[in-house]
Amino acid sequence: MTRTIACGAVVMLALAAMPPAYAADVEPVIVADPWIAPPAFSARRTYNWTGFYVGLVAGGAFGHADWTSVPDATSGSVNANGGQFGGTLGYNLQTDGPFVLGIETDIAASSVKGTVPAATCVFNCQFTSPWLATARLRFGYAFNDILPYVTVGASITRLNASINGQPLGTERANNLSWVAGVGVEFVLVGPLTGKLEYLYADLGGFTCNFACNGPVSVNAHENIVRAGLNYRFARN
Repeated sequence: MTRTIACGAVVMLALAAMPPAYAADVEPVIVADPWIAPPAFSARRTYNWTGFYVGLVAGGAFGHADWTSVPDATSGSVNANGGQFGGTLGYNLQTDGPFVLGIETDIAASSVKGTVPAATCVFNCQFTSPWLATARLRFGYAFNDILPYVTVGASITRLNASINGQPLGTERANNLSWVAGVGVEFVLVGPLTGKLEYLYADLGGFTCNFACNGPVSVNAHENIVRAGLNYRFARN
């Protein structure tokens, strides 16, 4: 019994004599606060999206047009499709974090067209959209050099209508409406970026009278899928 007590006393003395630095050698366990964002974003970020840019866009459009013919009391919906090619001008402003606010304008020549089979049109009324312009806000969240975004704004387009093969002239209207979509932009090399974009554009409507043996009313919408190449003037 005396020997056991003596051994215990020796162990206790050895623990008491252990250098206090031993405890400091043990790495502390750090528990992350779920309500505080890690401060490492600005340190990791190597690309800043702020600056003016110009670019080119190209793609295709497909959609439909609802039509109503007053003389023969008929109506329906027809498909429309074609290509687009144009230019872009814009500006991005990136915050200290990943959020990017931008404004973008573009105008594109368009070959979108469709035909309305109303009986009063004889050989069908053809409607076309020879150009489309937009002015939009962009809201993005940057993953360094990749920028997904949503966009919304105004559109203006020219709509033409006439009867195929008939010398009755063409009637036209410039329509102001709205457009919205999503996209992703990404750095290619240096100041060059590429983008893929989807837009839904409400082209509005107009009524073709004499040129369509009308009145024949058309209300058109289109889906636009396009790619772009931008040159950004402000470099990192």
